[in-house]
Amino acid sequence: MDDQSELFGRESVLTAVAHHTTAARRGTGAQAVLVRGGRGTGKSAVLRLAAATETRAGTTVLSAGGRGERLPLTVARRLLAQTGTGVPELTDTSAAAFYRVYRAMWRDVVTLAQRSPVCLVLDDLDACDDATVRWVDFVLRRLGDEPVSLVLSQNSPLHVDLARAHVVDLHPLTTPQVADMISTTLHFPPDAVFTNLCLRLSGGIPSHLTTVLADIRAAQALRQESVELVAARRLRDQPEHLRAIATALVVVDREELVGPLAGVSARVAETGISTLRRHHLLGEGLPDHVRAWYRAGVLDVLDPAEAAELRHRAAVVLDEFGHDAGAVADQLVHLPAVDAPWMSQVLHEAAAGGQPQDASRYLRRLVELSPDDVELRVNLATELSRHDPAQACEHLAAAFHRTTDPDLRAALAVKHALTGRTRAFLRLARDPALSADLVTLLDAVQLSIDLDDARVAAAAVATATPPPAGDTTARRCLLGVVAEATMRGGGSMDAAVGYARAALADSEALTDWSMLSAATVLRVAGHAGEALSVLDRAVDAFSGNGDSLARCRSLVQRALVHMSLGDLQRATLDAATAVQAMRDGGWQLPRAVVLLAWLSLQTGNTPFAEKLLDEIDEDEVRHLTPVHREYLRASGWLAFVQDDLPLAAERMAACQTVMSAVGLSDPGALPTWIDVVQVMTLAGRDATVATREADRLAKAWPTRESAAFSLLAQAYATTGLGAMDMARAAADGFAAVPSLIQQARTELLLGQRWTGVGDSRQARAHLRAAVGLALRAGSRTLADSARTLLLGVGGRMRVPSTVDGLAVLTASERKVVDLAAAGVTNRAIADHLFVTLRTVEVHLTRAYRKLGISSRAELADYLAS
Repeated sequence: MDDQSELFGRESVLTAVAHHTTAARRGTGAQAVLVRGGRGTGKSAVLRLAAATETRAGTTVLSAGGRGERLPLTVARRLLAQTGTGVPELTDTSAAAFYRVYRAMWRDVVTLAQRSPVCLVLDDLDACDDATVRWVDFVLRRLGDEPVSLVLSQNSPLHVDLARAHVVDLHPLTTPQVADMISTTLHFPPDAVFTNLCLRLSGGIPSHLTTVLADIRAAQALRQESVELVAARRLRDQPEHLRAIATALVVVDREELVGPLAGVSARVAETGISTLRRHHLLGEGLPDHVRAWYRAGVLDVLDPAEAAELRHRAAVVLDEFGHDAGAVADQLVHLPAVDAPWMSQVLHEAAAGGQPQDASRYLRRLVELSPDDVELRVNLATELSRHDPAQACEHLAAAFHRTTDPDLRAALAVKHALTGRTRAFLRLARDPALSADLVTLLDAVQLSIDLDDARVAAAAVATATPPPAGDTTARRCLLGVVAEATMRGGGSMDAAVGYARAALADSEALTDWSMLSAATVLRVAGHAGEALSVLDRAVDAFSGNGDSLARCRSLVQRALVHMSLGDLQRATLDAATAVQAMRDGGWQLPRAVVLLAWLSLQTGNTPFAEKLLDEIDEDEVRHLTPVHREYLRASGWLAFVQDDLPLAAERMAACQTVMSAVGLSDPGALPTWIDVVQVMTLAGRDATVATREADRLAKAWPTRESAAFSLLAQAYATTGLGAMDMARAAADGFAAVPSLIQQARTELLLGQRWTGVGDSRQARAHLRAAVGLALRAGSRTLADSARTLLLGVGGRMRVPSTVDGLAVLTASERKVVDLAAAGVTNRAIADHLFVTLRTVEVHLTRAYRKLGISSRAELADYLAS
């Protein structure tokens, strides 16, 4: 760390020191200045600058600093040794003996000053030996006309009152000074929020603020490592009792327990907490995630044994004071050994009543104590499956191998298959002794997984059969999956819808995998309202019970429904939420990533879509039936919007090959076939196969939307007035669904065709309709394409007043505003757009100012208007 950063905001102190040293050098009398301040405030930097300045002026500078010495005159001896002057070892420690040595040392300094001015620089007096401090006091009392100056510093109080020294205090930087330092270091003017964060994090101490800002500049973000480092450094500079109070408060987070835990009285604890808060040493006032990092840094002042002992005492104190089992268990999980019976009992009690992620922490410790307890592993896996499926599968596999009970093995195989989307134990679990319901459940899960696997999907569809009559959970599960198999095989739409509705007959049942299959069938069959109702219920239920993975899967399916209805804003919000949760949980959910990329392409966020698609390894999704085709479709569309038509056609041709090779007749793939037709036709490639397949699928599942898709495919692939008629009929069909996006793209096609035959009036009418529909749906890409063509044929279009207002925003500000208005948090927006949290805050602040608003609520109202 350079002295320049530590000296930031210290101009008045430097001036005071220079005034005294200059006066002594010019012969106006000996001077002494004492610089006081905590560690990191810049004392040493002030002294170093003073020494360098005096050296350049021809002064003899003698410098030394305290290092915690205890032997008498150790530091003074090191100071005077620089002139070749020796300080005798003291064998007699009487006051008279010290006096004689002090006088001799002072005479040596005076003699030196007769040749040139002398400046004695002593850093950290409070860390010097007692005799050296007393000699400094001796010198101060004898200063007269000699050209001698003393520049001293101290951190903590001295046992000697250096009353004759001019005292200069180094206080923490003020808010304006912190803002100036941020602006100088990061080269942008900070707002009040960011300035306050840096002030609270560093306590206004220049060295700590420098650490924070250097990390932000290097990493383009505030990192956990730098926050923890600053927190630990700041706390280590405090007295021992304050360190004990701070660590106790961080551990128990209950002020009334700090005294017993820190080993101090209630009054000392209260005063200490006030002091820590006053100096921003507890991380309060920081954003939640930064506060958590800061508090972790506070505990870094303890070594592992000390931290474990503190946690053990905290658990005992919390238990004795009657706090709930969860609070006690939160301490026990950090201990290296849970070896007392009462500890296991507390962990069991806490796991039974805790939230999923908390319960999994408690159960994990219990499993470590009893690794062969199958029930414990199953309970742990149940909790983990909601937020950590990979870990859940490990425990389910361990439990499967530790039991011989057929029913339990079947149940474990089902859970393992659904959690990891793998069929690893399904065959092993089949046993003649199993009940009919368990066999049905195994069949349902097997079919669900097979439908996602391109290698076996066609065979699975061909052999899928509904279960015998009855009304059980297992039967409903199988019905939901059979409904999807019927659809994917191009079977009877009425039968598939009947199976789907029967699967959803029990509104209280929650099985995300079969519910999602049934909802998919309803969506494709044109019953989007029913599908949305099911998925709303699923998202709410899984949000309530903490099953994050099931919630993500439900959000992806709901996004598909919103997209089919042309509501890209809601679709994007659901997909973005799913991707964020996936990243937070460390899971693999490629369909969510591909869907968000596709939606980003539709809404004009092409760079983000490209980043998302780069995250996908095609080889890893090649066997996943819908995911691979959607990945190829999105990749092709990315090339299309980037004006690389040959690459777009190549990717769409690959998509066509994949869909044909699977051997299914899936009406859910109709939108993809239409995109293949459009791009292949524009690239001059033969789209006959894709057009025929779209028509065949539409006839197999005769809905308004499928008929409109078939007409649109034929309109893309043909020319002339017949194509115009088909496009008009397709537009009417999409309007009846309604499907805003497909209606908009059909109107755009009509505008293009009328432009091609020279009828500008007809072209303008369709292009205006396309712009309006695209804007309503949220597709800026489609709206911009239609508006460009409209202007090209002499058209004008009045943009609604809200859009006029939003036109003052930059593209980056608009992206942030759209997500913020949808309820996405600043951190989630930052992750979604791959920018820093600070960048999001800056964009929102500027957008608020441009739009004349001051809050998210006003922003949502503004956009709604």
